[in-house]
Amino acid sequence: MQLSKLLMQLAAIAVGFALVTSFCVIPVSADNPPTPEEYVEYVGGDARILPAGGLKLDGDTQLCGRRPTVLDPNLDDYGAAYPGFLIMNPKLLSRVSTPVKKWIYAHECGHQFRGPDEETADCFAVQRGRRYGWLNDTGLEEICSFIAPAKGDMMHLGGSHRCVYMRRCYADPSVR
Repeated sequence: MQLSKLLMQLAAIAVGFALVTSFCVIPVSADNPPTPEEYVEYVGGDARILPAGGLKLDGDTQLCGRRPTVLDPNLDDYGAAYPGFLIMNPKLLSRVSTPVKKWIYAHECGHQFRGPDEETADCFAVQRGRRYGWLNDTGLEEICSFIAPAKGDMMHLGGSHRCVYMRRCYADPSVR
């Protein structure tokens, strides 16, 4: 009788622990961001980690320092970033032109080097594209057409405002 009572208590504890751990989320704070491994474990599915330099967009290797890229086909956007790694949605990226893909990647990389400000990341991306030779005037217009419909939110200006700013950054004569 004692053994069955003990087994029932252990089972109740195990179920309680399973319920608690199944509702835990990735801790997201400036002091404790998830690692790429924690992110992949949390989202599951087909998400996978590519080492730095392991991502190719239309045949061209993408680099963001030594940061890895997580491919997450279930991400609810084209790209995202946590401190230390980038996240790209290959399903959504397959729908856009090469300059737009590279701009999205460079924008998320901009967050790694310049912080959370969206306009700064936009500027970083177009200047990187110009500097590295993958972005020209036509490509910038493709990017602007892509984001023009975007509504502003707490983090982003509307798409047309972002384009005005990106055109200025792109044209900056100090960018070499």
